[in-house]
Amino acid sequence: DGSVVGLQLADDEGSSAKRKATEAFIPTTEELFDYTYQPELYRKIRKLQEECMQKSDEKVYVAQQAFELIDTQVQRLDDDLAEMEKLLQAAGSFDTGVTAKENDMAAAQPTPGSEWILAKVIHHDLNTGMYELADEDVESSNKIMHLPEGQVIVLYPVEKLRSGDTVFAVYPDTTSFYQATVVQAPRRQGGGGGGMSLVMVKFHDDADEAGVTHEKAVPLKHVMLPP
Repeated sequence: DGSVVGLQLADDEGSSAKRKATEAFIPTTEELFDYTYQPELYRKIRKLQEECMQKSDEKVYVAQQAFELIDTQVQRLDDDLAEMEKLLQAAGSFDTGVTAKENDMAAAQPTPGSEWILAKVIHHDLNTGMYELADEDVESSNKIMHLPEGQVIVLYPVEKLRSGDTVFAVYPDTTSFYQATVVQAPRRQGGGGGGMSLVMVKFHDDADEAGVTHEKAVPLKHVMLPP
């Protein structure tokens, strides 16, 4: 029994010594850094890191410059195309590709030079180019209009509207088009695919008594490019 007790004590002392030895060799963070720190290698790593960061910044700068250049050229092309479209329309040589159908919405100019109003297509005679339209203003005394193609613009969703673009839009609670500036690109309201697309605009000469021009939401289907 005495020998067993002696062996047990010896084992306990040995385990304690091993624990102390193990604990004695666990370095702190600072000690581990001092042990592994190699000044020359550290300088090389720092230099490579700085070079990588510099190259990364240069690539980001080049990408930004390229984007601005491309965006400028695209905007110039859009402006040139818009001007060409106006020239072709004025010459009667521009085909919008839009075939007016019954109940299509349109902007109509009752007399040359008058303001544009919202109307609904009743009939379009392809042979004569004449439109028969119904004024959307319920209080209008001239509900039915017969107008040539030059005084009718069939409305269709305007693509690629951006903030700052000039448009003609139906003023809320009226059926008249007025010049406005796009403040926010069109966004679809409501869930699913059946929501109405609205565009935020500021109408020209629409400041309140304090001189503030407030943004107004207009259905995209009631917006057209300047005629």
